[in-house]
Parts: sequence; C-alpha cells; structure tokens
Amino acid sequence: MYDKLVEIVSKEFHQVPDHRKGHTEYLLHDCLMGAFAMFGLKDPSLLSFIDNAIHRKDNLEQVFKISKLPTDNGMRKILDAVQPSVFQPTFKTIFEHLERLKILESRRYLDQHLLVSVDATGTFSSNKIGCSQCLTKKRKNGTIEHHHQLLAASVVHPNFKTVFPVFGEAITRQDGSKKNDCERKACKRLFPHLRSILPKEKILILLDALYADGPTIKALQAQDIQMDYIIVIKEGYVLEQVKQLRKKDSLHQCQYQKNEKTLCRYRWASNLILNGANQDIIVNYLEYEEYDLEKDKVVYSNKWITNLTLTKSNVSSIATAGRARWKIENETFNTLKNQDYNLEHNYGHGKFYLSTVFALIMLLAFFVDQITRAVDESFEQALKEAKTLRDLRQKVRVLFDFIPTISMNLIYQIIARQVNIRPQLE
Repeated sequence: MYDKLVEIVSKEFHQVPDHRKGHTEYLLHDCLMGAFAMFGLKDPSLLSFIDNAIHRKDNLEQVFKISKLPTDNGMRKILDAVQPSVFQPTFKTIFEHLERLKILESRRYLDQHLLVSVDATGTFSSNKIGCSQCLTKKRKNGTIEHHHQLLAASVVHPNFKTVFPVFGEAITRQDGSKKNDCERKACKRLFPHLRSILPKEKILILLDALYADGPTIKALQAQDIQMDYIIVIKEGYVLEQVKQLRKKDSLHQCQYQKNEKTLCRYRWASNLILNGANQDIIVNYLEYEEYDLEKDKVVYSNKWITNLTLTKSNVSSIATAGRARWKIENETFNTLKNQDYNLEHNYGHGKFYLSTVFALIMLLAFFVDQITRAVDESFEQALKEAKTLRDLRQKVRVLFDFIPTISMNLIYQIIARQVNIRPQLE
C-alpha cells in the first residue's frame, strides 16, 4: 500500500507548476518528494536528510522517485515560493483512491457521515526569525514572538485509532494586514477545501466551542458547502434557553447503565435560537454525563449544539461522535509533535510559504503512514516484530540506508522476517 500511495503523490507532484523561470538544475518534483521522503523516513532535520541522501541515492530514486536533490538551503529556497494550495489535489486523489478500494466504507458513521474534526496547532515559533505572514505576540518581557499556526482537519472515527488528514489551512497574517489572522477566518477558508477534496461525501464537522457562532454555522450551511456539524458550547443564549427549559422540566432525557459502575445520562432540546444576533439560526442542544456510581460523582460531561435531529435512538451515537473531536488533538497533533515527525521543529521558515509548505507535506506523509498502518498487512507484521513504532522506524531507516530495495513494502517484509536477506552458507 505504501508504495502505491507514494506513486500517487509523485504523480501529483509532477503536476505542480514550477514558479521558477528559465533553466533549472533541480526539478521541483524532486524537492517536493525530498521533503515527503524526509518525513516518511522520520529524519530529524533537513540537513540530516540531505547528508544521508548520497548514501541512499538508489533507494530514493527507486522508492520515492527522486533523481537529484540540491543542498538543504537550496531546497528551502526552491520550496519557499510554492503556494500551499497546490497540495489540495494530492489529498483529493488519495481520498479517491481510498474510495475505489472501499476503505472509506468502514470510516463512515451516523447515517454514512464522514466525521471531520477541525482544530488548530502551532507549527513554528521564534523570537528571532519572522516573516510578513507571521503571527506576532508581545511577551511580558517586551520581546516579540513570531509564530505560525495550522488549522487542520482529519477524518476520525470513534472505533479507529488511525485518522485520515484531509487538509490544512495556514493561520497567518494576511497580505497587507497589520492584525493577526484568527482561527475563525481560517476555518471559513478551510471549508471550501474540504468540500473540494470530499465533493460527494456527507461531512459532519466536529468543532470546539470557539466556533459556536453565527458566521461559522452560516459558512457550514452555505449552498456550495452543505456540511452538518456538532459544536461544543460553553456559554451564550442557547444555554440560557436550556436553563429555562430545565426549570420547567421540559428537557428530553434518557439514561442507560454502561457497566457496573458507569451511568450514562443524556438531555436534549430542539429548535433553539443560536443568539440575538443570529435569530435565523436554529440549533439543537445535547448534553451528556458519565456518572460514576461507586464514587457518586460525574466523571465526564459535555454540551454540544448541532443541526442533526435529536431522538432517543440517536443521542448516544451523536454524543460519541462529538467526543471523537479530540482525535484531532490526540491522534493527529500529538503524534506529529511527539512521534518523530517533529511538527514544531523549524525545518525552514523562509520569506514566503516555506513553514506552511513543510507542515502540509508532513501532514501528507502522515496521511500515507496512517493509511498504511490501517490496511497494510506487511506493515502490521513488521510493527509486531519491532514492538514499537519508534523501533520500527529506526529499523526502516537502517535498512533503507544499507540495503538496496525496490519498495518500502519489501523493507516491511524484511523486518517482519517474511523475507530472508541473510547469505546462505554452503
């Protein structure tokens, strides 16, 4: 599976228009695939990847379709002017491939929706390096911190640990603006990308309480977007209406015992006004509690607004979907930061888009890894043999550096001891 996905990425990268004029010694495709290979192999830095490239030349050409790479600074200079939007078709093509293989079927939930969780994370921070797109923050000691953030979206499912990234939108200072960008504005820019990548899917967007506002909901319900939503709510007019309904004992409710010690409680209401400024937006409200019978206390609770119809038969599934929002943090951002992708490492900042370009290529490499982990038997056997992901990645790098190989799948088979590379002694 990994090799087929790399083939798709390589083919799409060949379609990216080169922003340079005249004769070029290094192909833009090779620089893009070089960044992808760096994240695929989990090299700790771009310099380390370039230093090792000479020893990996044949394998980089065979597995990642790379013919020639510049220096690390040369590669940064070439990638700096690449527009982040050029990566959207690659994500779309991979999802089309998953659909043809029927891999997405098991990922659908709640009346065949794809649950897409959206949240933001930091990708770069420095007190010394900055660019025209950097967000800025003044610290108490007077220093100015420059930073970038990425608003990312992943297909999640309550029953799967793996996630499928859909795309990311940079939260950066917009051209000509003196004010920082914000997550809400980036979210409105991200929604059309998500719809373009998943044009035929029923999408259920999962958002935190920051987005429980009229402009976000209107953007979701726009004619060319049409996405359902479950959004955490912590304050506002909806909760005031719920308070009044609670006094009248007018909230719908049900409960069931999950196990010997846990009681699950649901309360909901329909047709509530979002707020005074958006009286035309009508939402439904759901709250959920997990009550520990032994400790005699609530151990988890949450509240959401949604456009989905709430009934006794579906509130449990909707609450479960709402809770899956955390997978964008736990299974996406935490993995990218703490499991050898090094999301917050400065691979290169540049003057234009370099920081965002690296973040999106990393997200793409992570996407390929997640699909491979979800469906590739050779990878699964290699992971069992290696015991941990970190040890598996180390073994992959060692074999990639020293053993001529025709594919990544062969490396997985070697690690899984399905292929013997030891010399036969007579």
